[in-house]
Amino acid sequence: MRKTPGSPIEHPTGIAAGRVLIGGLAGLTLAVCLNASSLLDEAKRLPDSASRSASLAVWTPLEAAASALKLTWPRELGERLLGRTQDDPPITLLREQTAVTNEIDSGQTELIVESVQKETGSDLSSLPMTNTPPELAWDENNPLKIWVLGDSMVQFFGETFVSMAEQSPVVDGTSEPRLSSGLSRPDYFDWPARVAQVMNEYDPDVVVLMFGGNDAQNIRVADTQWLERFSPPWVNEYRRRVGFVMDIAAEDEQRTVLWIGQPPMRGEGFDTRMQLLNEMYQIEADARNSVHYIDLRSLFTDASGEYSRYLPDANGKLVDVRLSDGVHLSHWGGEWLSELLLSEISRFGDLGDLWGQ
Repeated sequence: MRKTPGSPIEHPTGIAAGRVLIGGLAGLTLAVCLNASSLLDEAKRLPDSASRSASLAVWTPLEAAASALKLTWPRELGERLLGRTQDDPPITLLREQTAVTNEIDSGQTELIVESVQKETGSDLSSLPMTNTPPELAWDENNPLKIWVLGDSMVQFFGETFVSMAEQSPVVDGTSEPRLSSGLSRPDYFDWPARVAQVMNEYDPDVVVLMFGGNDAQNIRVADTQWLERFSPPWVNEYRRRVGFVMDIAAEDEQRTVLWIGQPPMRGEGFDTRMQLLNEMYQIEADARNSVHYIDLRSLFTDASGEYSRYLPDANGKLVDVRLSDGVHLSHWGGEWLSELLLSEISRFGDLGDLWGQ
């Protein structure tokens, strides 16, 4: 057909490009719907962070909509045919259930020791059940060696603690934080291996350990098996990992090991998770005479026992002991914790007035 002057000209290629774009968007939408369940599972496995919260906010409603519209059935059918489906245990945040799961007896302790022996090749059966105070005299040629190891919480108080500890001329301190690390993801950073390396190469006299901020997440125990956080199998596995690290650090009978609990957190849900982890830390430490658990809740709560960013110092003046994120310690908070640790090290290590304690 001949076009009259001034009439619009059709572009067949433009029409085709538009159809391709529409088809591409439709294909992308279908792919997202088919994989919504998998994407939601991956989001749940992320560490506690703003990224995890954002991912869950996006994929949870999409997965719910895709399931309601029966758009996930092709993938679910494929998973069933391949034998990959399994019922995920519900997430439980009940303190009572954790307390029951955490009951420990001498038989469980023996199993933990056997596990450590198998994984490290070390013989822990000969270790005494009491913590023997160091008998060496500390001086500038033979300083008291202190190592602080842990996640980002250590980054915000470790250097302050080391500088305060090294006010004594016979102390040599080292702080080693590793951001975004913990005991739940050894594939990201293997803390048991690093703790063992520090113990073997540097043989510290005092070890301060602090983990947990990134650990309230699902744990992978096999290439395709994940344990839902705070489910009974998760609790057992996480306690095993905690005990394993404790035994590595405390293998030397003359070494003082302090395990620091998590401070109270501003976010209610996050604080609950940290309290559950603290319960496990304390129970595992109590099962080992050479490991001492340090509780921080009373140090960083107000008169009503609640989280507070500002707390009164010894003179009654309010100071900001926490950062604005509601998680980490401020400089003042780091000093408060450091003073507590120096006091505890002097007490448990039988070091007298090394820091004027």
